[in-house]
Amino acid sequence: MKRILLILCVGILFAQTDNDSYRLFPSAEAVLDSLTQNYAKIEDYYTEIELSINTKVLRMPRKKVEFWFKQPNLTKAEAKGFAAIPKSGLIASPVDLFDNLRDVAVVGAEYYNDSQVWILRGTLNPDSLTFKNLNEYDAQLDLSMRLYVDRNKWILLRSETWMDTSQVIEIESEYKKVKDDVYLPKETIIKFQYSKDLTAEIENSIQSTDHIVSMKRDMVLDSETGEELKEQEFSGLITLKFSKYKVNQGLEDSFFETEEPK
Repeated sequence: MKRILLILCVGILFAQTDNDSYRLFPSAEAVLDSLTQNYAKIEDYYTEIELSINTKVLRMPRKKVEFWFKQPNLTKAEAKGFAAIPKSGLIASPVDLFDNLRDVAVVGAEYYNDSQVWILRGTLNPDSLTFKNLNEYDAQLDLSMRLYVDRNKWILLRSETWMDTSQVIEIESEYKKVKDDVYLPKETIIKFQYSKDLTAEIENSIQSTDHIVSMKRDMVLDSETGEELKEQEFSGLITLKFSKYKVNQGLEDSFFETEEPK
């Protein structure tokens, strides 16, 4: 009899948890607040990035890039020769990220890579930084993003961008402690696979050390053969490895001023 009662109690517990699960989750605003407080610990930083890009549109030999950041949005990058840095692979303001989304909610909780995470989902705004030309697409398309947030360290471990049921961009970061309780990425991997009609995404999400990479959206050519790519072939992998961090050095704004060519 005791065994039967135990099973019944456990069954009732799971039933209640399932029905009231959203009551156990924090609000999206509470998650954003915790992310923002953690982000505010980083006044500025320097890092050396080992960058590799492998796509059919752009292939770049492995590069070392020196990168500086200061709140709220000052950046500087230096490298020998040309180097393209994906903006979406760098630490960004949580407020800016959430501003690109609407109807954001915490939709789940799980263990992810040995970390306890909250899973958030939101719909991408038409004027978001990620997709500049949503007005050209069918209004019925569901463009959304899923975020995996470490609920102890309050860092973004993973993001996924979805078009309906197809995942088009995946960004995953592994972190390390660089100072006190400040965590910054050790490695970030960006994977993407989508139609050639979305190649503006590359243009909008890559910053160069000397210019912005530009491509014609109406024709995407293979960098080796010169032939036009098929839709399903447009995919790629970008890897960023970070080292030699220097955090909160008190960098002056003047350090980030661009020198005019003589």
